Amino acid sequence: MHLRRKPLKYHGIAAIAVCATLAATAGCSSSEDQHADSKPSTKTSTASPPADARPLEASKLRAFLLKTSDLGSGYAQSPEKEDEAYQDDDIAADGCPALEKLGKQSDQMKFAVKATAEFTYDEDSELGEELYSDTPSALSSKLRAVVNAWTSCPTFTMTSGSTPISMKVSKSTPPQVGEEQYAYTTTMDLPAGPQVLKTAAVRQGNVVVMLTGAPALVDRHIETAVAKISPTS
Repeated sequence: MHLRRKPLKYHGIAAIAVCATLAATAGCSSSEDQHADSKPSTKTSTASPPADARPLEASKLRAFLLKTSDLGSGYAQSPEKEDEAYQDDDIAADGCPALEKLGKQSDQMKFAVKATAEFTYDEDSELGEELYSDTPSALSSKLRAVVNAWTSCPTFTMTSGSTPISMKVSKSTPPQVGEEQYAYTTTMDLPAGPQVLKTAAVRQGNVVVMLTGAPALVDRHIETAVAKISPTS
């Protein structure tokens, strides 16, 4: 699976945060043969967002991003980065057929609107937030496809340029908020040593919030992040 992305930084959340959500950020498609054990956790089996809910405007979506005032003391927001400021880099996922298949269908999976924010905590831990908006049905099917693919292989290899990174992925207990919830933990074998990141993704109506970072930080702030998008549903 080959994607054109900005270069990875091998420290903190940037080491693989872009890959943890690679299907959503670079674009991948949903698949009809979803894994039966990867169904979303939902508060109610009949949860169904309005069919006519439209994607939010970019300015409104950005307003729902977390701020340092939402997180508490010890957090600093990283400067916003435009994609043009980075050179493209080849990222490949090898040894995971589902990710490879998803990558070949990338043009079919782009969400309508996206907003991001990154934070550091006590200078040595990082937390990244990504918001996506689209019709509820599009968000639901694409998010499910992303998580199914990412968690379908317990181990595989990510390669950035010529640098291979051994990956281990396991499902985690999803947060009990929103209409659809997913969570998984990624362990990366980096040159500086193993690094563990947790990703939690929640859909509420026509918005998805995804947090990636140190597991304790994700668990601490996912409910706050979801509460900010709840008025949009």
